[in-house]
Amino acid sequence: MKKFILSIDQGTTSTKVVLYSLKFKIIDIVQKEFKQYFPRDGWVEHDALEIWLDVKNLVKKILKKNRIKSSNIISIGITNQRETTVLWNKKTGKPVNKAIVWQDRRTSDFCKKLKVTKKEYKIKKITGLVIDPYFSATKIKWIIENNILAKKTLKNGNLLFGTIDTWLLWNLTEKKSHLTDITNASRTMLFDSKNEKWSIDLLALFKIPKNLLPKVVENSYNFGSTKLFGESINIGGMAGDQQSATIGQSCFNKGQSKSTYGTGCFLLMNIGNTFRISSNKLLTTVAYKINNKKMFCYEGSIFVAGSAIQWLRDKLLFFKDSGETNKLYSKANKGENILVIPSLTGLGAPHWQPNVRGAFFGLTRNTSIPEIVKATLDSISFQTLDLIESMEKDAKTKIKEIRVDGGMANNTNFLQALSNVSQVNIIKPVNIETTSLGVAYLAAIQAGLLKDTKQIEKLWKVNTIFKPKISKNIIKKNINNWRNAVKLLINLDFLKN
Repeated sequence: MKKFILSIDQGTTSTKVVLYSLKFKIIDIVQKEFKQYFPRDGWVEHDALEIWLDVKNLVKKILKKNRIKSSNIISIGITNQRETTVLWNKKTGKPVNKAIVWQDRRTSDFCKKLKVTKKEYKIKKITGLVIDPYFSATKIKWIIENNILAKKTLKNGNLLFGTIDTWLLWNLTEKKSHLTDITNASRTMLFDSKNEKWSIDLLALFKIPKNLLPKVVENSYNFGSTKLFGESINIGGMAGDQQSATIGQSCFNKGQSKSTYGTGCFLLMNIGNTFRISSNKLLTTVAYKINNKKMFCYEGSIFVAGSAIQWLRDKLLFFKDSGETNKLYSKANKGENILVIPSLTGLGAPHWQPNVRGAFFGLTRNTSIPEIVKATLDSISFQTLDLIESMEKDAKTKIKEIRVDGGMANNTNFLQALSNVSQVNIIKPVNIETTSLGVAYLAAIQAGLLKDTKQIEKLWKVNTIFKPKISKNIIKKNINNWRNAVKLLINLDFLKN
């Protein structure tokens, strides 16, 4: 009887289930986009119940489609959009509020007040994070303070918190496992990443009761089992999507870097087993903990990357399929000097300006769809360069190569432009589904199919290397124009929420 590993990859705009062979070859993928809610400017929400039902139905679908039973699945890995916050009633299993997404900016004013009280260094020293609405802590606080049902459920002792990993695990195990892994915990702004425990000081600061929170464990662990698809299937791996991609990209050695271009862009560099705070407005976060070995990373976050392309598709109706952007990029008139700053949900690292909104610069009568598409893709290269330079200052070393993945890694024009702008070799692996692959590896380690990360390193394979084709002097003007436009935008009050 053939055996498989199943990965649940729950992202910001879609849910994906991937079936892997025991040699970690993709057998099949099923995927479904789900509804995005924007009730107010800067607010982004998901229906947590819809996400759970999608996961359950997609698992059933992939099993049926491939004519396999639950007994064929050795283990399940779960990876997820990080920071997105769910609070639910443990008796009824129903969320008390729509999930507040990592992109959501509703707690910006509270974060400003928190900075005034000079709590930033204390929070950074404990968590490695900056004060920003991005993280879960202020989202939990907001729901508790603004949702009547949350207040009532909390009073009754039935309120639970989880990021999406915990929410899915709790439902898969039919309320038995209220756990999270160390990478997701490290993104809440409540977790002491050095001492591996929920911070009593930060819980007090945000007025969050500890009994809401899940237990924190390693990435490869016996998370429980599910019997919802027939016979019992063990759940053996869990990691936040960016850390899972880091594992999938085999970045296990100090100095190795990967960048995922999905809904947002996330550049992570392995900095070893020592917790070090960034001096250049990056985040320090847990990369993984496997077999009791913990590694940290610097991370730079761009809030809008692939979602800018989705916006051009769905809101401006520039094209029907995101895959068209590769050809549109080639058609763009190079004589047009268009700049797009797609800060649709604020600017992330290294600016941390949650209220700044997007803008186009340099539009003319000759501007058409290809030029705007090219400028949007180029903006992501410019933002990545900002992250690279900040990371090199912190790490005191040059980044020579970056391993890339995510949907935008299929766009060859974008990857070449990224190499040109960054002056770094951009490496696309054979399998760009590295997010789902990372937790497949974790599940395999827990099941005894793999021993350690050394075995994972041998499985990573290169597809294409993009090398710089333009000298930095030639593109220096474009980079300076970009940075001047960002400064201008930050200073324009009427474009702030």
